[in-house]
Amino acid sequence: MEPDEEAQAFLPKKRRPFRMPDFARREKPLSGTEKGSATHLVLQYMDFARTQSLEAVRGEIERLRIERFLTDREAGAVDAEAVFRLFSSPLGQRMLSGAKLHREFKFSLLVDASLLGAEPGEEELLLQGVVDCCLEEEDALTVIDYKTDRLRNRAECEERAFLYVPQLTAYARALTRIFQKPVKECALYFLSAGETVVVEMKNDGDPSGKEA
Repeated sequence: MEPDEEAQAFLPKKRRPFRMPDFARREKPLSGTEKGSATHLVLQYMDFARTQSLEAVRGEIERLRIERFLTDREAGAVDAEAVFRLFSSPLGQRMLSGAKLHREFKFSLLVDASLLGAEPGEEELLLQGVVDCCLEEEDALTVIDYKTDRLRNRAECEERAFLYVPQLTAYARALTRIFQKPVKECALYFLSAGETVVVEMKNDGDPSGKEA
């Protein structure tokens, strides 16, 4: 067919040069973002009942590699000791206590734009998110968010946690509507430092300002 000379393309055409496959990439170490994604995959798909020892955690990572949830490079980049520390912590023990867990909980919800800083009643926005883990207890919810930020101590974790409060507040309000239960707290677990920072929530999903 002859092209229409009067027609105008919406976007200018781009030349797409052929790229040779980067075979050397297989030997390159994963970036920090890639390591974080691999760790989240492990925490999404591993059997939490098999976390009683470091060897058990390593066995789960190997199982996920064999079953192709992880590539060889991803499996080798996951810090098994950090994952084991999580399940040895008070937060990890709560996750293993038998309460109902929702892992990688995806949600889409229409919310008032004021949730994200606009004037109340101005408009509605579609809020989408993925909660790493939600602990559903009889009377309330606890939101758990894993962080792979490279931090060294508790002071750095508490400082970094402040930056995540808007995200946690949005998650808390969304889950309160979905489950019809209040979110009593949001727990940030920093895997590199092995520290938990808890942000307590009011009934309306706003942070109370307390950290533990």
